[in-house]
Amino acid sequence: MSTEKHTTHRPKTRYKAFYILSVLALAALFCVFFGIIYTLIITPPSEPQTMMRMVYLIMVGGFFILAAQALLILKRVMAVMDCDATTAGEMAERLEQLAVLDDLTKAYNRGKFESVATRELANVRRYEHQLTGIMFDVDNFKSINEDHGYSTGDRLLANLAHFVNGKLRNNDYLFRWRGGKFIILAPHTDSDKAVMVAEKLRQIVSHKLFGGKIRMSISLGVAQAVAEDTTDSFMQRLQAALASAKNSGKNRVVSDSEDTSLS
Repeated sequence: MSTEKHTTHRPKTRYKAFYILSVLALAALFCVFFGIIYTLIITPPSEPQTMMRMVYLIMVGGFFILAAQALLILKRVMAVMDCDATTAGEMAERLEQLAVLDDLTKAYNRGKFESVATRELANVRRYEHQLTGIMFDVDNFKSINEDHGYSTGDRLLANLAHFVNGKLRNNDYLFRWRGGKFIILAPHTDSDKAVMVAEKLRQIVSHKLFGGKIRMSISLGVAQAVAEDTTDSFMQRLQAALASAKNSGKNRVVSDSEDTSLS
C-alpha cells in the first residue's frame, strides 16, 4: 500500500517541482529584462546593440520557458485524463461484475447462468462441444438454519461457494441457483469426468468442518448436454438427477445417463 502511494505521488511532485523552477526562471528573466530596459531608458549606452541582443535572448529564453510550462501542463492534463479513464474502466468492470454475481456467495447468479448456458448449448449444437452440468444442494439446509441461525447458514453458503470455486478449473462456472442449491457448468467435459469431479467434491465437503463447527454433506446430480437440449430441458435433467440423489438417501452423486449412484 505504501509503495503504491509513493509511486502515485512521485509524478505529481516532479511536475510541481519543474513548474516551480520554470516560474522562478521566468521571474528571473523578467527581472533582468526589466533591468536592461530601465538601463536603456535612463542611461542609454553608447552601443545599444549589445543590450538589445541581450533583450532578444531573454525574450527567446522566456518563450522556451513558457513553452516548457505549457508542455508540463499538457502532460499533467493528459496524465489526469488517463487516470480518470482507467478509474472509469475499473468502475464499469466492477459494476458489470456486481450485475452478474450473487450478493451473498459471490458465485454467478441465475441471470448469468441463462446467458452462459445459452452460449454453451449453442456450441454443443454447432461444434459438437461437450458440456456437462453438476447441480448440488446442501443436505438438510433448513435444519442447519434452524439449529445455528440464518446468519450462520448464510456464512456457510458463502464459505461453501468460495471453497467449491477454488476446486474448479478456470473455464468452469459456479452459479447459485436458490437457497442451498448451486450449479456447475463444465465446458469440454463429458459425463464420466463430471461424475468424478462431483464425487471428489462430495467427499471433500463431507470431511470438512465449515466455520470450525458445522459438518455437512451435499447431494449432486450430473447431466451431459445433448444437441437437442434447450436451457429448460437441460435444467430439467439436472434437477431430476439431483432429486434422484436426494431420494436415494442424500450425500451421493447421481448421473442422469446411468441408473447407478455413488455414495
